[in-house]
Amino acid sequence: MHHQRGPSRLLDSQTKPPLAESQTKPLSPELVERCANDFKFKYRSTLCKIRADPLNPASIVQFDDMYTNLVLLEEHGTEKQMLDYNDILDLKVNGEFPKRIMVQGEAGAGKTTFCAKIAWDWIGERHFSHFVWVLIVPLREFKQHTIGEIAKSYLAKNNPATVSQITEYIRSNPDKVFIAFDGLDEVSGKIMKTKSCEKQPTYQMQLQSSQPSITPSEARGSSSETGDIGLVEILCSDQLASCPVLVTTRPWRAVEIRSDGDLMKLYTFIHVEGFNRENLSDYIHKYFPKKEDKEKAIQLIQFTSENDVISENMAHYPIYVAMLCLMWKKLDEQKLREMKSLKSFSQIFQKMIAFLKEHYAQKTEKKVGSRLFLSYLKKIDELLGPIAKRALKGLLENTLIFDEDDFGICPESKDTACRVGILSQEERITISIDIHEKNSHVQLPVFFPHKLFQEYMAGVHLASLYESDRNEFNRLIEQVVLPRKKEFRYLLYFTVSQNKGIATHVLNSMLQGLDIDVGIESPFNVGSAFGSLQYTDVGREISFIVDVAFESQDPDVATLVKDRVSSEAITLTISRNMTAHTVAGYAFIGPHVVALRINRSCGPTMSLDLAEIICSMPSLKEVCLGDEFCGHQCFFETLAMKGKESKVSSSSTTVMYV
Repeated sequence: MHHQRGPSRLLDSQTKPPLAESQTKPLSPELVERCANDFKFKYRSTLCKIRADPLNPASIVQFDDMYTNLVLLEEHGTEKQMLDYNDILDLKVNGEFPKRIMVQGEAGAGKTTFCAKIAWDWIGERHFSHFVWVLIVPLREFKQHTIGEIAKSYLAKNNPATVSQITEYIRSNPDKVFIAFDGLDEVSGKIMKTKSCEKQPTYQMQLQSSQPSITPSEARGSSSETGDIGLVEILCSDQLASCPVLVTTRPWRAVEIRSDGDLMKLYTFIHVEGFNRENLSDYIHKYFPKKEDKEKAIQLIQFTSENDVISENMAHYPIYVAMLCLMWKKLDEQKLREMKSLKSFSQIFQKMIAFLKEHYAQKTEKKVGSRLFLSYLKKIDELLGPIAKRALKGLLENTLIFDEDDFGICPESKDTACRVGILSQEERITISIDIHEKNSHVQLPVFFPHKLFQEYMAGVHLASLYESDRNEFNRLIEQVVLPRKKEFRYLLYFTVSQNKGIATHVLNSMLQGLDIDVGIESPFNVGSAFGSLQYTDVGREISFIVDVAFESQDPDVATLVKDRVSSEAITLTISRNMTAHTVAGYAFIGPHVVALRINRSCGPTMSLDLAEIICSMPSLKEVCLGDEFCGHQCFFETLAMKGKESKVSSSSTTVMYV
């Protein structure tokens, strides 16, 4: 959707509002404070509560009981520096606190909790207390609203402040208001400046639902006639340019801001990395507060530290840690032993969904494994089918919160999914305000506990189409998913994990047309060349393919990828900049390499994998251990035992740069 505005409004970020707005009676100091108190009540009762069980809406605990600090990094040019949360308000751009902050984080890294922490500290008059108002806006819930409408919806029903008054206060006091938009990746459209003609740029961002009949006046992503301020204008800094604004997103969506030279200059970039080892331990101990559970906490911490595939791929992300804690608390010894073999994102979700279904089935049939129990599990699977179908449709449309009507044809499926824990439904009151502020109604939103759950269920349905409707499966993979593969990374992961045939089909599609001869100087030198000109597009493509193949956990798929992308003699560089998931993927595939360069620390699992590669790969002739290499004891023990089997003719502990 395009919102056209005259050139004078575009060029002046401090444009005066329309006449009707300028005549709005200002909020009194008492009413400003009353609004602030209403905002704080809203956050206390909704945002600033943490689920001890991420799948049970009733398992609410106080914020301080479960909140655990997250690792933050601030970008300085091409480098990243540690940023303490307590120092976040000391950020400076040319001597002043930045007016636009982009907070990136992978799925489940804690971006929403980070926003909740800001609200909590404002409520408690710690950090952010010098702001009169702090507005936290979950973008998935507000796709058709302006900032004044959103703020108004947070107020008590008897609060007389109007949308116009709220907007005017923010416009007149931008330094007293802090706005945080959570989940930019969860709305459709683009933030971009295009030129319909040289003098009349248009701004394009569809901050609205996917309903095709919406008109520009209905989807108020831009300033309405009342002078309210659209979210797109705030993000692009056309309005409220001097108001500090923070935006969270998954990394793929941040690329759009980075690729626009003008927008990028406005933003300071921060990364949420989730937990480090210390924070992970702190969270697990908070999850198991009782003395009798202390031993379980210690065992889980030990498990995550010893399995570096878990510790580096998953333990950084609070959503996965919460899932691990839940299963660790409930599962018996045999199931816990099975957990220790988990290697991929898909496996932990498969294990979690199976756990939820079995846990629910046991409420009806206690005898696990009985004919009745298995029959009940089959019935649950059938009922979850429509939920998986709706999950995929919603994901493709970027719909993350559903109305009850969306499940109108399958209410039993919705109810079962809620009881199992795959869906959540909370009776929350959302005030929908029209221009005249006369209409309000109660909605009962239905949503997945986390977007990752929706992506997993969507993957289940997409995979089912491989058998039931191959043409539709091919269309979605070729025309929708692969062209937007960064956005649908986890959907691809969960889809290929369903079975070998699907994984083979998808990987063949990804490999088709991949020209590895372009820049073959070495597309596998992705580790040492990250962020440099040597890191080719081919190298990125291959690493992405390796990640997807790893999620399949199928040896034949690994062989398929190995033979296609490494038929030539190449060098594989593993450095600290390569993600643990990608490292595990390369170890899983075992590409034909003549030289292996390791320049990062490795835990026990990865050390063992790399040692096995060195000892068993017939093409490998040279191994270089760089200055940053730090291997686990099992790396050297394996080399000592199996080193004679290796074909390596030379080794070095000197760094060799590509």
